[in-house]
Amino acid sequence: MRPDFHEIEGLWERDGSLRDIYVQDMAAVHWNRFDQLLSQYIYSYSFDGVAAPFPGSHSVLGNREGVHGLSILLDGPVEICCHFFIAEQLELDISPREITSPLEHEEVLSFVENLAGALGLPAHITPENSEHTPFLTYAADSRTWCKHDNLG
Repeated sequence: MRPDFHEIEGLWERDGSLRDIYVQDMAAVHWNRFDQLLSQYIYSYSFDGVAAPFPGSHSVLGNREGVHGLSILLDGPVEICCHFFIAEQLELDISPREITSPLEHEEVLSFVENLAGALGLPAHITPENSEHTPFLTYAADSRTWCKHDNLG
């Protein structure tokens, strides 16, 4: 069962920081699945700030000469951004300012469920740059959400 909009203290608090979605232990097969998942969403890609066709995650991760940006647009609208920092980890970010009601909250949780399900790996929603202190984890294998109370 998905956590309610107001259930997780601080989850969408507008504190000036972003929220991250992390998926660890990414391998080539997971990046292929991520690329396939993108076809279900509206997205845009840029290289060094210039709009371009998305060349695929493998190409992006193999080219460290510039700045890559991938924006995935959910209903609401909510924008989820991917920066392709390292090959072993998928890191996406969301601005809490965009999550103003249960509608956007549900859109994000649905995206995380789809992401974890497609990759076959757990996905964590965390404070910005806090991969080890998640608010929530979605386990694809059991299709369950886990609330964490280790923030404080």
